[in-house]
Amino acid sequence: MISEGKITIDLGQDGTVQLRSNRRVDVGKLLTGRHPDEALTLLPMIFSLCGQAHVAAARQALAYPGSKAEARTLALAVLAENAREHLLRIALGWRVDEVANDMPLHDLAALVVGMKAAAGDERAERIAAGQLSELLATCVFGSAPEEFLEVSTATSFQGWIAQSQSSAAKFIAKVCRNGWHDLGSAPTHYLPDLSPHLLTARLLEPSYTQAPDWLGQPRETGPLARQHAHPLVAALISKYGTGLLARLAARLIDLAKIPAQMRQTTAISAGGPGFGIVETARGRLIHTAKLQGGAIVDYRILAPTEWNFHPEGAAVQALGALPQGPDWAEKAGVLVQAIDPCVDFEVRAA
Repeated sequence: MISEGKITIDLGQDGTVQLRSNRRVDVGKLLTGRHPDEALTLLPMIFSLCGQAHVAAARQALAYPGSKAEARTLALAVLAENAREHLLRIALGWRVDEVANDMPLHDLAALVVGMKAAAGDERAERIAAGQLSELLATCVFGSAPEEFLEVSTATSFQGWIAQSQSSAAKFIAKVCRNGWHDLGSAPTHYLPDLSPHLLTARLLEPSYTQAPDWLGQPRETGPLARQHAHPLVAALISKYGTGLLARLAARLIDLAKIPAQMRQTTAISAGGPGFGIVETARGRLIHTAKLQGGAIVDYRILAPTEWNFHPEGAAVQALGALPQGPDWAEKAGVLVQAIDPCVDFEVRAA
């Protein structure tokens, strides 16, 4: 595994936000000259958080042959990986008075392995999806995920917060008590469907993977971009803007949908020869590849963090909307966790 880097965010006394990242964005160079089989073996070793998603994107970009059963196994593994990453963010970041979350971390770590072992056996797949539903009901929603998806208004969401005894609900109750509903609300530009031809051309630009844009505008990808049209998230955006509460709700909606996606084996990757896209927990992952004589001669990877933590992107805009005060750094930290970079970060307030 390579060093994954760090994001440093400086909040200036004049309200400016400066974001610096030393994340490696040239990892594709490690695959140049290699055979696709070797690249697919290396990718989950290089990327510790979303290894299955990287393999899925690479298989599309490399036009790698495989059976329907193999594709189904990988799709289920990516969905399990997405659930794990959402749950880890909730377990490690959604705390009240620094009290540890009661999430069973061992069970989270086993989600991907368990789903891959179940793949190919319909009964085992149903059991694995059911176990995830039970975990979500016990530790996150206080009821079946399908029931949570029926929460559709700000009022019914407040009712869920009041009734649920889960650590997730208690954290959101804290957010509401603190008056952080609209924390970091700022104009948001979601990442649209992309033209593979145009994006592949843009990725050849030397600095594009460090600071990507689309049509001259930094874009946001991830739970809020995917779920902004869900009735609950739309209602919260209408009332509070694209602030902290809408972002937390979007993550919950994203998570609640995963068991059903597993049962339906919802497609999570797209693309074709030279281009692969996978929706990960943090947002859209993009791979492009060029082969010659059976070997990789060019490989590019564009991860969600580069979109969301662009120097002028969603995180910087949200942080720039924060009011200054004694708890400025604390609010900024909570907001950065909600947007969720795939590397460590540090917030420094002047």
